[in-house]
Amino acid sequence: MRTLSILGVLALTLTACSPTSYSGFAKPGVSRETASRDDTACSVEANRLFPSAAFTTTVYGGYHGGYGGYVGGTWGGYPGYYGGNHVQVRDINAGMRAEHRRDCMSLKGYTAVTHPVCTNEQLAGRQFTPVKGAPKPAPNLCAIRAQSGGVALVDLSKPI
Repeated sequence: MRTLSILGVLALTLTACSPTSYSGFAKPGVSRETASRDDTACSVEANRLFPSAAFTTTVYGGYHGGYGGYVGGTWGGYPGYYGGNHVQVRDINAGMRAEHRRDCMSLKGYTAVTHPVCTNEQLAGRQFTPVKGAPKPAPNLCAIRAQSGGVALVDLSKPI
């Protein structure tokens, strides 16, 4: 029973961490392969112009409470403790890379789009027709994880 509870909490945690949307670019009449090539070219250019510049910062924990006193020859009370330290890593060029990529794709005629990730209720164990090209958002489109590891858009109005 305890193992099932632990698995349930783990599943809930993983679900809570999963993305709820998929962002990409759309351009009418462009194949998915062409859109992928253009996106890769823009990403490579952005990485060349704004290379990773990661800086680390150590955040130190502090003293947390505690009380006590010396009473009748013995020490009593609740001792305080020092919080742990952790290191944060920040890439100061990440925002500029993302902005350059968006601008590059816009200059190539693409529009930034966001599609929701399909829910289990929407899929309900059924399969749907994959969408060709890079479409604009529509109420019947959502993203699923493809067997190849990438993302595929499906049309919920066209079950297989």
